[in-house]
Amino acid sequence: MYLVARHDFKDLAASYDAWYQTPLGAVAHALERNAVLALADAKPGERAVDIGCGTGIYALELARQGLRVIGVDPSIEMIAIAREKLREAGLVGFWVCGSAEALPFRSASADLALAVTSLCFVPHPDQAVAEMRRVIAPDGRVVLGELNRWSSWALVRRLKGLVTDTIYNRAHFWSRTGLTRLLRRNGLVPRAVRIVIHIPPIRRAAFLKRARVFDNLLRRLLPGMGAFIAVGARRQTDDD
Repeated sequence: MYLVARHDFKDLAASYDAWYQTPLGAVAHALERNAVLALADAKPGERAVDIGCGTGIYALELARQGLRVIGVDPSIEMIAIAREKLREAGLVGFWVCGSAEALPFRSASADLALAVTSLCFVPHPDQAVAEMRRVIAPDGRVVLGELNRWSSWALVRRLKGLVTDTIYNRAHFWSRTGLTRLLRRNGLVPRAVRIVIHIPPIRRAAFLKRARVFDNLLRRLLPGMGAFIAVGARRQTDDD
């Protein structure tokens, strides 16, 4: 998670992962994770940059798959948690406190650049995506994962923001069209899109027991309305 204000880091770092331990968070994350990792098509030994790595959720997943992972985040507090997660898992990761818009890496030095729920908080997303294109190899991949502006989850977050201050008051929710245009503007060609988490953010245990059934039904009825959009892309070539 890439956040925009220093106070957000300190407020969220210690509690951020608690969401994934809730029943609703676990269901949503499983769907999100499957979409992101399928598009990443990661292979052992590859070099991956996790941009806006937050507490290392995806850095840990990629390291478990045998990739050499560098996590980038503007939050020292988030990075400290990510580093400890990989240490406890007996895995190695490298960490950089920095900005998505100015990645401190050589051009064509990574096989995979990943940014999950990061661009929604980046002040200059075009600059960030241009940097992702720069750092991947000619045959490398980029995966973006963002919150869908046309979903019940985005609506709930907007309504909540009317009565309380949340980080999502400073977020830009993306659409499928917006993400694909962003990629194309910066020399990347979208190759696949996955939209997941079609259930509304209902926390009731009885509903969550049948969450997969409801999600499959809603995915067929409203395929573009899932809460999370993942897009995989590659570098543009002369043939594109």
